[in-house]
Amino acid sequence: MKIPVVIQRKIVEFLAQGHTHRQIAKRVRVSPTTVGVVAKKLNEIQISATEVLNTSNQEFIDIVQTGVVKNVEKCKPLPDFTYIHDQMKIRDMTFKQLWLEFKEVQPDGISYSRFARLYKEWAKKLHPSMRQHFTAGQTLLVDFCGKTMPVYDANSGKVRNVQIFVGVLGASSLITVIAVETQQTHDWLKCFTATFDRISGVPKEVITDNLKAAVIKTGRNGTEFNKTFEQFAEYHDFAILNTRPRTPQDKGLAEVSVQIVQRSILVKLRDRNFFSLDELQKALDVEVDKINRAMTKRFPESRWDRFNRFEKRELLALPAHPYPFSKWIFQQTVSEFYQFTVDGNIYSIPYTLIGKKLDIGITSREVQFFYENEIIASHDLLTGYGEASILEEHMPANHRLYNTLSPASIKQWAKSVGNYVYKFVEQVLNKSKHLARNIKSLNKLRDYILENKLDSVINQACEYALKYNLLAVTDLLYVLKNRKYIHSMSAHKTINLSAHANLRGADYFGGDAR
Repeated sequence: MKIPVVIQRKIVEFLAQGHTHRQIAKRVRVSPTTVGVVAKKLNEIQISATEVLNTSNQEFIDIVQTGVVKNVEKCKPLPDFTYIHDQMKIRDMTFKQLWLEFKEVQPDGISYSRFARLYKEWAKKLHPSMRQHFTAGQTLLVDFCGKTMPVYDANSGKVRNVQIFVGVLGASSLITVIAVETQQTHDWLKCFTATFDRISGVPKEVITDNLKAAVIKTGRNGTEFNKTFEQFAEYHDFAILNTRPRTPQDKGLAEVSVQIVQRSILVKLRDRNFFSLDELQKALDVEVDKINRAMTKRFPESRWDRFNRFEKRELLALPAHPYPFSKWIFQQTVSEFYQFTVDGNIYSIPYTLIGKKLDIGITSREVQFFYENEIIASHDLLTGYGEASILEEHMPANHRLYNTLSPASIKQWAKSVGNYVYKFVEQVLNKSKHLARNIKSLNKLRDYILENKLDSVINQACEYALKYNLLAVTDLLYVLKNRKYIHSMSAHKTINLSAHANLRGADYFGGDAR
């Protein structure tokens, strides 16, 4: 019978209500003959109209159109497609394997081809965000909420609006929410670090939209990702996938999760005043945990339970050490001076790389220089402004010779040896008279210290020289050679004689002294 199942169901429904064939034909716009065919089928199978209407579409077709099935109970068993959909998220799972397992339990069950066809029809009825197929541990979808949250300054009363980052795991739909100041790259990386900590692992891929912290540009020649984000992804060993421009359905699950966060959390917290990012984050964590542990008609098993049951173990392990870099500067050409200025301070790199392009990575303690992904220089991070870290091994021979004679080089050496050495050198260099001769004398002093391995005592000697205002290099050399700083320490030591057992004391002599 080549009429839609919906029309056939209407005919059965009207027949059950007692309408005539002509009345039914007029209402559903078919011929009375067609209504008669359906009525004849119902009489043949001897099943009540109510039972027929309660069957699935495929069962209805089998009963009404073919007339082969004589009883609803004799229909071939169907699988639980909710269970099938859930199992398909397991890594390496296939329809064939699930059908074989179904046939072991139900030998009279439907064929494989019908199994696959019915599942596809069932999946079409799901919410659009649930139709996408995700393997456990494979995908994290991310987005920022369109709505921000206010954070108040307790002192000034000023308000700043912070961003709300949402991440959702594809297979289990577990949601994470992170509050950050901006959508800039450094905050973008903080969001992922916090998310990975919360799920205790790393997904194999991240799907993001095209914000600048992730994507520089996209076009017919491919996508150019943010280099800092690429380095972060390489360190954690996950792939970056971006959505097509203006195509939010590519990450429908993230869009739905953002709506859940905005409607169920941000609206709920709208009347609360937060005075720090940490305070806001704690409130967000409490509300997100409620969502993840909730069970609903749509989610008879909570997100948290699904995550622990089959997705958590499929995530990649976290790196042994947290991602160290807080900032990257890419593809900088080395000038003829083989130096770079980073945040107002100067750092040297090997002169042999002049003309090459380097990447600069900045951590909380170091500045590192990379050439073709290989580290070629590292400096302690300078926290001041206008400071310099110039290493002699980075210089050509003629520059190195000149540098040993410069005041900056002498000061750098003095600072590395000790505070009193640095103060002594400054006192000598501050003498405007005979500056060139003083520089020469300080260089000789440095050579003397290095040759005689006096690094461990020079700071003590300089303390002695400063104390007695001995501000000439010749005076300091005299102190060193004669070890005056040691005699000075001995002289300051006090000895408690009264407690000595071999001393007679005043009482021993007795009588008046004459």
